Amino acid sequence: MKFLIAPIVLCIVFSSLLQAAPNDSVQLKKANGHPMQYYVSLPAGWSKDKKWPVLVVIESADKEYRENALRFVRARKQLPFIIVAPYNVNNSRSGRRDPSVFPYSSQDWDYIEKVSDCKFNQDGLAQVIKDVQAAYNGEDRYYLTGFEAGAHTVWQMAFQHPESLKAAIPVAGNYNQNSCMTEELFSHDPSRAILPITGFTAGSDTIYGTNGRVYFQWQNAKKAATDHGFRNVSEKVVAGKGHVPLPDEVMSYVADLLKQGR
Repeated sequence: MKFLIAPIVLCIVFSSLLQAAPNDSVQLKKANGHPMQYYVSLPAGWSKDKKWPVLVVIESADKEYRENALRFVRARKQLPFIIVAPYNVNNSRSGRRDPSVFPYSSQDWDYIEKVSDCKFNQDGLAQVIKDVQAAYNGEDRYYLTGFEAGAHTVWQMAFQHPESLKAAIPVAGNYNQNSCMTEELFSHDPSRAILPITGFTAGSDTIYGTNGRVYFQWQNAKKAATDHGFRNVSEKVVAGKGHVPLPDEVMSYVADLLKQGR
């Protein structure tokens, strides 16, 4: 009998680990029918019995995609958000076709360069969200944040597809010629008027902060938003921090929105 106990105990322990894994780990996935890959992490207590809020986190030019996912997993704690961190590609040209940076094959890169970074990100993210909705019962609309060059995709999705988002949260965000926007691409969907767009920056950020040399990019993005009918645009300045992604502050913000039913 004693020889049967160990396997049973091991099964129980292994089962417990599997149940705990969704809250403290990330899994690499590939979108159905699209080359985009992404990390996903499920919240504590996840089940398919109800809808779950989704937070998509876009990486900066640092291209530390897994760490970007994990920093938001750590900040999530017991909050109910599904974390999704895609391998976006318009966050600077460095690392392209480098397998130590991206999981994409040569064929994938050929496709990316054929269709453009902007289309790859937009179509890929749309498919990722469909997959997350189907596999994990994610909500129909999602929260979207991105740090620095990751904000290019935030602005692209907010300005072109506000109907898909619950909120857009650029953090120390870029807005320039790489943001995939031209005049004719701005959405006219009525949802744009109420979509919360909140720009986060840190008080001690000497580059993107209110006194930083790149702060004008936030001002330009805000003007573009208001000029095109986006009426719910605001800014949050976090005191005592520098040029960092602010995952704790972003999680707190989206948790507050969720409590408000937004």
